[in-house]
Amino acid sequence: MRNRSVILYVDLRRSPLEHRAAIEAAHRQGHGVALITGSAPPNLPGRIVVAVHAVDMLDPATVDFAVDAIAREFRVAGVVTWSDAGVETAGRTASRLGLPGVPPAAARAARNKHLMRTALAGRPDLMPRFAPVRTWAEAEEAAARIAFPAVLKPVAGSGSKGIFLLPDERHLRPAFEELSRITQAGADRIFHRDPGQLIYEEFMEGTEHSVEGFVHQGEVIVAGVTDKRTTEPFRLELAHVHPSALPADTLSAIDALTGVVIETLGLDDCAFHLECMSGPSGVKLVEVAARAGGDFIASHLVGLSTGVSFSENVVRVATGLAPVLGDRPVLYAGVHKIMAQEAGTLVRIDGVDEALRVPGVQHAVIDRAVGVEIRLPPTHFSSSVVGALIASGDSAESAWDTLETAVGAVRVEIAAPG
Repeated sequence: MRNRSVILYVDLRRSPLEHRAAIEAAHRQGHGVALITGSAPPNLPGRIVVAVHAVDMLDPATVDFAVDAIAREFRVAGVVTWSDAGVETAGRTASRLGLPGVPPAAARAARNKHLMRTALAGRPDLMPRFAPVRTWAEAEEAAARIAFPAVLKPVAGSGSKGIFLLPDERHLRPAFEELSRITQAGADRIFHRDPGQLIYEEFMEGTEHSVEGFVHQGEVIVAGVTDKRTTEPFRLELAHVHPSALPADTLSAIDALTGVVIETLGLDDCAFHLECMSGPSGVKLVEVAARAGGDFIASHLVGLSTGVSFSENVVRVATGLAPVLGDRPVLYAGVHKIMAQEAGTLVRIDGVDEALRVPGVQHAVIDRAVGVEIRLPPTHFSSSVVGALIASGDSAESAWDTLETAVGAVRVEIAAPG
């Protein structure tokens, strides 16, 4: 088996539709998959996923032991992570194996928003004013200096977890106390490297977007920009359409911002997902992740719109090859989440068959089983997402219209608690 080429995957996306796309991408590029994860999903395709090591992902020695076992049995051609939690592990593992991958120091900066902001301190025009917060006194000091409205969030969050908008000073103390609770050591594994570390930021007005791309041997390659919509007041990501409908001059400014951020942080030999705002004060960085975008952006939207698999290009870059992009998008593709509007027990989801009959709808995903408890932010930041619909269209407007029509056909029934 030593001659069998594998891509070492550090974690997978939670949704089967997303992680199957990642697994099949490795297969189409001529590789098997060796998976290291905290908890392996069921029913993985055994002819592609040739090794699975379920380990404590917070224990580097345990991870290294699993990596070494894989390297003895197979020829590891590349290392990829599909999750924020795996970014630093993937960077360190690629470095150990002498393979292309994000440098460990850059991976660390990509996982800690304060380090990210500090690295870019020479370009205050490209980001909001900010301050690190660990104590209530620091929170008060940050508020006095930066003022309101503002945002308070963890330095190492993921998936919009723990983003609190602060319209005025009355919201600061409750947000600080809740974030201090959910980011304490042992409360949530995503915060294990940075327990209790928060960042207070100037509120940025405008529209939200993300940049999907790659860094290959120092070259920044943008595959496209995605437009997004979020919920209020917790900024949960609600919907995305790719490619962006922004005007050319704004897209050029986003390209310029992307180049500065990637070069300054030192990201290389990886996919990236950069989030930014476009508003009255120009284009500014929200954050950048050293991995492919989630929410079906990398797995489906870019491929549907361009005809070129983003996931396959992730594998190419991990193996030292340049990504291969299409000339230009030919369609617009989007995803819209199906959200529960109240807390309680999920009783039923109706209308999915009707939604699938809307012209342009490609996929329907149901994430919650009947009978589960649904909680809303700030009690929980993801359980209110019941599912998602993916669609395509000939224009951004038609893609948005299709998504809104399809989501409008779905009815979620919740039984109130007690």
